[in-house]
Amino acid sequence: MGPAGPEGVGSWDVFEMTVRSGDWFWDMDREVYYYDFEEPAISRFIAEDGLVQVSMRFGDVYYPLPDVRNFYDDGYITETVSYEYAARWIRFNVSANDLFDNLPLNYQPETFTFKVTLLW
Repeated sequence: MGPAGPEGVGSWDVFEMTVRSGDWFWDMDREVYYYDFEEPAISRFIAEDGLVQVSMRFGDVYYPLPDVRNFYDDGYITETVSYEYAARWIRFNVSANDLFDNLPLNYQPETFTFKVTLLW
């Protein structure tokens, strides 16, 4: 093992973002619900050289994304929640296994609160 590197000064920012159930948009090509936020805190430096980590909050518990859940609602549904980002924006995605033929059928994502952690 080589010598220790110079002392670094790390920085972080943590904040929440909420997408309400009726605010999700449907992407017919990707067969996914999504919501975009403009987020100036995600600088080009953070997007390329830092880290953007997202968890979704249920009560007092946080689940890191991507998250895959199975539940029953007139049939078994597998729901996947994920995210993507670049400088100055972040997108949250929700897909479910009952979204066939480019139609959302009877499924609507619920309200989600996300905890976004930026590290640089």
